[in-house]
Amino acid sequence: MLKEMRYIETELLPMLRERAQKHEQSAQKQLRQWNREEGVMSLLLHVTDAPQAKPLPDYDLSEIHFDDEKMFVSQLKAALSSALAEGDAVPSVRANAGCGAINTLLGGLRQTFFADKMPWLLEHLTTEQIMELSEEAISESEEFRRALEQMRYMKAMLKGTGIGLYPVDLQGPVDMAHLFLGNEFFYALYDEPEAVHKALQLSVACGIYAMEKCFEIIAPEDYVCHYNDLILPAQTPLKLSEDTSTLISRAHLEEFMVPYTEQLLSHFGGGYIHYCGDNRHLLELVPRLKNNIGLNFGNPERHGAKTVLQTLGRRKQCYYGSFPDCTIEEQIALARREDGSFNQYLTCSCTLAQQQEIIDRFAYALASRG
Repeated sequence: MLKEMRYIETELLPMLRERAQKHEQSAQKQLRQWNREEGVMSLLLHVTDAPQAKPLPDYDLSEIHFDDEKMFVSQLKAALSSALAEGDAVPSVRANAGCGAINTLLGGLRQTFFADKMPWLLEHLTTEQIMELSEEAISESEEFRRALEQMRYMKAMLKGTGIGLYPVDLQGPVDMAHLFLGNEFFYALYDEPEAVHKALQLSVACGIYAMEKCFEIIAPEDYVCHYNDLILPAQTPLKLSEDTSTLISRAHLEEFMVPYTEQLLSHFGGGYIHYCGDNRHLLELVPRLKNNIGLNFGNPERHGAKTVLQTLGRRKQCYYGSFPDCTIEEQIALARREDGSFNQYLTCSCTLAQQQEIIDRFAYALASRG
């Protein structure tokens, strides 16, 4: 057993169990906001200097994948940033298996592990191999099975703490097809579109298989946790990443992204979409997806808060995150709908000494209509 586990079991877990009710109250508040209750907006605070996290070491990013305890320690250390903050964040952990872990369910692919960065798929399939594969070939890989085992372990360890469990990294079908094919994906968009469609079909099937396995373990009732602060209603539990989608044209988005992303979302009832980068066509198309409930950006500085929040507001969708070029007060004003509800889950990182000022500013701006 790792020496850190004694500190976790004797000091951290008892303290966290005392805060479990607070996390459940935060989750219920977030659900009220998803239900568009008047006057309800969530402040998802993270503290950067929680002293309880200092005794926990940082492991290199390869070893955590092969050791349940090290994965648990690394995820718990991160979760403390919201678990020990005030505000409305709901702490959560996951088996941080890498964005290619779901792709390993098919074609015998394996990720490569690195000490200083997340795993990555350096192996790819040819378009010929993709055309020969069928959904019946999907099965638990060693990597994915290990992630499920780590999920079960962390869920058992965190029982009674109010710290939730969220799914392994789910990429959107376009991102997964890109991972399957490597950069040949971009040539195939033009030269072998039938192979791209087949890769997307397989990606949807892998995503459904993987999420169903994850939800068997998570066993959501009212909500599903995401990213150590947010919760989604259990009826719309997914997060999809559309990073590769920022690199393709509107015509390709309409042909390849829209139908398959919608298919994956609709299988589970819906969810929100994340992407890094900027593509104005993607920003126009994502809110129109029938089963999309929100957006999150990896590069919010490249997007105008007013345009994004108004666009999402018209569709009764929410933004998860913050805009660095706007103050807290400005974001609250922009997120306020005509019916008095709010369509932003505002994230904020600060020190312990700063958080009360942020909470006070947030509360004052929320109460003001000026």
